[in-house]
Amino acid sequence: MADAGKKLSRQQRRQLNKQAREQERIDSIRAEVERENSENPPVDQGAVESEAMQRLCNELQVEVHEITPDGHCLYNAIADQMNLRYPAPELYTYAMLRKAAANYMRQHADEFMPFISDYDEQAAGVPGQTDNGAQAPLSKYLAYCDAMETSAAWGGQPEILALSKVLFTPIHIVQVGMPIVKIGDDEFRERSPLLISYHVKMYGLGEVCTHS
Repeated sequence: MADAGKKLSRQQRRQLNKQAREQERIDSIRAEVERENSENPPVDQGAVESEAMQRLCNELQVEVHEITPDGHCLYNAIADQMNLRYPAPELYTYAMLRKAAANYMRQHADEFMPFISDYDEQAAGVPGQTDNGAQAPLSKYLAYCDAMETSAAWGGQPEILALSKVLFTPIHIVQVGMPIVKIGDDEFRERSPLLISYHVKMYGLGEVCTHS
């Protein structure tokens, strides 16, 4: 810092003026942002998604049945739809459907392996390598199927496809802002589809729901 009794040089004065102008600009931007935020409160994305989903349900003439997002939600949603649309002597459960999907995927490894990424395997808790080095792709895939059967790992489109095959029933996936994903329509066209929806904003972790 310059001595109190010493005059600032022209260069120093220019530098201070430049800093002052920059600070004024920053303060002006901050004030504008605060004013805009006060006039336009943040949008509740969950509420927006909920309203859009309700409009979609009205168009499809269905109602949402919420499924707890506990890792088993996909399987619980499909079990709920099967128990509603195609009741059997024994109730469908998430454990039953996890086992059925895993068994089908094991038996048709060539069909499903290309669609299971390293990220999917890591998310399911499958280790990337063993003490002896990198794990063989088939070994990793089978470990993934084991995790799908026995843990609370979240299922995705490969598992939905497997369940459509096992249940001989189309499964439609509804999501706001996206076209309906229709799985098994061509193969099982004589059966009414199960209808599940995926909610991204309404719940912290996302949630799968069924429709009745």
